[in-house]
Amino acid sequence: MAPVGSVEIDYKRQGGVAVVPLYCAEDVALLPVVRPLVHWPVVYAAPAGACSPLAALDPVVPGRDWVLLAEVARMARVGRAAVARWRYRHADFPAPAGGTDVHPQFDRAAVVAWLLAYAKIGVPVGMPSASLVVVGAGGRTFRFRLDGPDLVLADDAGGRTSCPAGPPMRTPTSWPP
Repeated sequence: MAPVGSVEIDYKRQGGVAVVPLYCAEDVALLPVVRPLVHWPVVYAAPAGACSPLAALDPVVPGRDWVLLAEVARMARVGRAAVARWRYRHADFPAPAGGTDVHPQFDRAAVVAWLLAYAKIGVPVGMPSASLVVVGAGGRTFRFRLDGPDLVLADDAGGRTSCPAGPPMRTPTSWPP
């Protein structure tokens, strides 16, 4: 998952600027679906400041995030045979990105896009809220809250209820809290 943008936070008292990457809210919400082999309750329960259990995983090589049909089946919560049928019945099912004829491998992002388009998986709706505080000109602060796949202004004096930040909506990396 690649960041869609970033925010610079100036820690004047600590002597530096930190660049905080921002991620698409839908990508973050889909993590438990597209990475079913990760034990997410352990990740969510990691205390603040502790090393994330995700650090023990092998990093994904960019352009080589491939999955076998069995992994696609786990994502969609169906059997491998169902995925094989989808592959033959739908001409737009992603073509293999690697592997062999017996064990083809598919690009994870392409498969996830296809599964979403055909409603084989859905974006989880019960994700916890995340927040981001941005200090604007003149020291005015804006607090953004993520409830579902929308970035919403939590205390906008203008009365607006959503942030016209442009596509895609973004969330801080602190999700889940």
